[in-house]
Amino acid sequence: MDDRLNSNYHFKTHSDLKNIIGQDLINDDNIAVIELVKNGIDAEARDIKIIFNKENIIISDDGNGMSLFDLENKWLNIAYSEKKEIKPEGRFLAGNKGVGRFACDRLGHSLDLFTLKGNSVPLHLHLNWGDFEGLKDYNAVIQSVDVEIREVSLEFIEKKTGMKLNNHGTILLVTELKLDWIRDKLLSLKRQLQKFVNPIAAFDNSMVNIELVARHERQADISSEFHEKVNGLIENAVFEKLKFKTTYIESVINQNGNEITTTLYHEGEVIYKIVEHNIFYEKLKNISVTLHFMNQYKKSYFKRQTGINVVEFGSVFLFVNGYRVSPYGDRDNDWLQLNSRKAQGVRRYFGSRDILGVVNIFDDSNEFRIVSNREGVTRNDAFNQLIHRHGYLFKSLIRLEKFVIDGLSWDQVPEDTRLKLLAGNELPEMEVYIESSESKTRRIALDLLKIVDASSSTTKSLYIAPHILDALSKEKEDSVNEILNKFLSFDGEVVSHDVKLALNKIHAEFQKQKEDLKKANKTIAIKNKHVTKLVEVARGLTKDNKKLESEIKTQQKEILFSRLSSTTDQEQLLLLHHQSKLKANTVKNYLDRALNELSAGGNIDSVFTFLEKALINTKKIIAVSNFATKANFKLKTEILSADIATFIQEYVENVASENSAQNLNIKVIRKFETPFIVKFKPIDIAIIFDNLASNSSRAKAKNFLVELSSPSENQMEIIVHDDGNGLSKDIVPAQAIFDKGVTSTSGSGLGLYHVKQTIEKMNGSIDLMDSDNNGFCLSLRIFK
Repeated sequence: MDDRLNSNYHFKTHSDLKNIIGQDLINDDNIAVIELVKNGIDAEARDIKIIFNKENIIISDDGNGMSLFDLENKWLNIAYSEKKEIKPEGRFLAGNKGVGRFACDRLGHSLDLFTLKGNSVPLHLHLNWGDFEGLKDYNAVIQSVDVEIREVSLEFIEKKTGMKLNNHGTILLVTELKLDWIRDKLLSLKRQLQKFVNPIAAFDNSMVNIELVARHERQADISSEFHEKVNGLIENAVFEKLKFKTTYIESVINQNGNEITTTLYHEGEVIYKIVEHNIFYEKLKNISVTLHFMNQYKKSYFKRQTGINVVEFGSVFLFVNGYRVSPYGDRDNDWLQLNSRKAQGVRRYFGSRDILGVVNIFDDSNEFRIVSNREGVTRNDAFNQLIHRHGYLFKSLIRLEKFVIDGLSWDQVPEDTRLKLLAGNELPEMEVYIESSESKTRRIALDLLKIVDASSSTTKSLYIAPHILDALSKEKEDSVNEILNKFLSFDGEVVSHDVKLALNKIHAEFQKQKEDLKKANKTIAIKNKHVTKLVEVARGLTKDNKKLESEIKTQQKEILFSRLSSTTDQEQLLLLHHQSKLKANTVKNYLDRALNELSAGGNIDSVFTFLEKALINTKKIIAVSNFATKANFKLKTEILSADIATFIQEYVENVASENSAQNLNIKVIRKFETPFIVKFKPIDIAIIFDNLASNSSRAKAKNFLVELSSPSENQMEIIVHDDGNGLSKDIVPAQAIFDKGVTSTSGSGLGLYHVKQTIEKMNGSIDLMDSDNNGFCLSLRIFK
């Protein structure tokens, strides 16, 4: 028997352990810097500087510093961390793995550590990380590699680093850098540091100033936007600024873990606030959740404020004891599975692009222990109660979803505005939405039970905004009774006094309406006797009345196009002659200028411009002549405020059909009845549809379809579709068809160019649409 079996044995730590817990574990350069910043904060530093020079990186702090005992028994003791046992009063500590110091290995091949603690002497520790590498012998344990620690003077430290150690603190000097920190990489680090800083700054009793310094980038910073500057203090004010602009929800589980307070905000006002017993999430306490809905306006505001798109910034971030936990919230980290959930119902659920938020956990029981920067926190019961589909975070998310989707109908903006915002155009002075605020408020009021999602068994108190309750009083009694009965049935002081008063007022209003209706019914019964006597007379007049109503509707519809059965009178003809003569003279002048320019060998662009203006005036003469016999000629030169949909239908069916569209089968479909009143010039509308019909004829179309619809009360869409040859494949990109001189027929290439100019002058838009089969299809939008 081998005598050695009687001995005790121990683990050995090979020198390769340095790589495993250093450059292999910390696989991101930004995270490496953040790990070293955490160490400074945990040393009770108030000022931390991260300095980048061409040849080195310096991270200095004014924390407690270390003695020789600390260096030997703590800093050089792998995985030892006094943070597991000690917490300075009022502060949480960043980590407890005891390996953050090896982040230096990720950044450079060599490390010089200078430290001063209280009244002790300054110390210098030097490490060459390469000394731990390439040792194949099984006896090459990490303890066998010598590390030098020596006493130095403060003057030596200042000469070596350019930094002063006053009374206490630590300086890390990383040299032989493993990569170049170019400007883009420094900006990436700054953004990561901003995310690392808790947006509420609640993790500390006093501020910790973190400053990024790169002197060689100061010149470039001068001409850069604030969010594109490298140098400066690290701040994270994103979420505080968003509160003034977004629809958002805040929820807090108190320090004892027995109560949840949730508040929903919209347009700077509290919509509702509910306080509930926490009976479902017993593992959770001292946690807050803030989630912001980012519609297209908010995304544009965010881009202007930060210089990056929301999707690039991230989604919902997790902070534990004041420190951001990676990778939660990163662009490609869908830790809440929001996108897979959205795939099940695009219009029913939020995706990671729709929200921006932060979860703050103040954990004094180590329930949310951080595993690593790749794995995040331990997946235990507490974590599951937080992120499960029926967990605490989703409770807040679903409440915000119900408000935005059911109440605001996604807060949609007009399509042309959405496209302009996506293109990064200048933000409008006012936010314009497809739906009015009144309409949204009404729907919110009617969906109040579903949106608030309050249970009488768990609710301790409830507040609802007065303007929401006021909207209820304007709805039908049957629609409101369920809401009234639900909230009025809550026990004790659950519903706030103001809410109860408002609900009782609504109830009283309905009772009054019932009494008034009862009295009115009595009066009506008496009057009915008199009405009966008149019924016989009315029946005799019914036939004539219906005929009169029909004639009135016809006259209202044709008021823009009073059909003349005979030729125009002398006054009309004189006016027609006068207008045509004026336009003809204008045409002649532009043609003369074009000929003169050609004779003089002038600029061909100028010639083209003169010919273009001559052509458009010729088209006006044709348009004037076309409908002079069909409509009141005064319409041609005036700006009307009228139903443009009726005008378009009448013009296409009764004028263009006999002129520019005479070879086409015309069909006009109007999908809405409400007049769409806007100011317009009839001559402009005439030229638009003459151009479109003429193009269709030249494209050998047989059918010409015009569809009129109104997607919202402030918008009208006109779809024009033919079955001709369609757009030539030689025109790339397809949108170039609207450019001057571009044509897919034998025309001048000015028709669609003029149409686009005219529509845009009317504050409208024009876009190509995919045709179902062959042919050409356009979408024209006109806004009030």
